[in-house]
Amino acid sequence: MIAIIDSQTGNIGSLLNALACVEAAAEIVSDPAALPSYDALVLPGVGAFDHAMTTLRQRGLDMGIRNFASTGRPVLGICLGMQLLCTGSDEGECVGLGLIDARIEHLSAMGCRGKVPHVGFNDIAQQEGDSPFLAATAGQDFYFVHSFGLSEVSARRDRALQTAITEYEGARFVAALQRGTVFATQFHPEKSGEAGVALLQQFVSCLTHA
Repeated sequence: MIAIIDSQTGNIGSLLNALACVEAAAEIVSDPAALPSYDALVLPGVGAFDHAMTTLRQRGLDMGIRNFASTGRPVLGICLGMQLLCTGSDEGECVGLGLIDARIEHLSAMGCRGKVPHVGFNDIAQQEGDSPFLAATAGQDFYFVHSFGLSEVSARRDRALQTAITEYEGARFVAALQRGTVFATQFHPEKSGEAGVALLQQFVSCLTHA
């Protein structure tokens, strides 16, 4: 059973539907005390970094997520959820969950010359490492909606990270990553058609190896 964290930052109905397509049982969870009974955790989100982190802290979900990750069970961050897994963001002042040792930046700081927010489908420009999860992104298009992200330069500082990189109007940033049993996507797999469903299937397959 997969716990989908209720961070009150967006509609997660499409995520539930996408997980149902790969026959993965999932429930929305808002009580951190319930997390130990789940096999995997998904942290979705849209909106502002500080608002989301404040909500997680007020409900004790920040420590709940950290404790869950420390057990080695799979964790997946999606869009803002990926950013929350990092140490912090230039979007706000709150400290992030710190599961990824990197800081989130505005796309313009990465040299983006295009319209921000970045909205639409982009393909994967480069994928490194032997992660089956990231291999499932190769040659695929995924749906993005964001103004901030993890730059390729920042990601390279953490040698434990495996990454899939995308390019948008001069900016190169992380589209998806894996660090041990922590996975994340800047794009929305649940809104990316068959490619997104296939990626969620790959994440679900990790449950049997965790």
